[in-house]
Amino acid sequence: YLRYYYDELQRYLVEFGACSTKDDAIRHLSYDTFMEQYDTAFLDKCRLVIAYTWARFTEPVEKDDEVGCARTMNKTSYNKSIPNVVWLASRCDEILKSRGV
Repeated sequence: YLRYYYDELQRYLVEFGACSTKDDAIRHLSYDTFMEQYDTAFLDKCRLVIAYTWARFTEPVEKDDEVGCARTMNKTSYNKSIPNVVWLASRCDEILKSRGV
């Protein structure tokens, strides 16, 4: 999906005049730079998720626990799904390791 998004971004940079040609758009924002910026933004999102959730999350809520769901409905979705939490933490770890952290 990210490659598709990048390709569309490149197309619109030319179509709306931010860049004069496709090659010009690529020179302004290569795919590698785009992915680096995406990963940086993802890490920033992880920082917010972890900081916000850590102080508020006390226990997982089972899907059939109506009282628990009502109590946490306005809170973040990632604390309601263990697979989401695992994916987010794993991806954060991948990016950090790729940067030598």
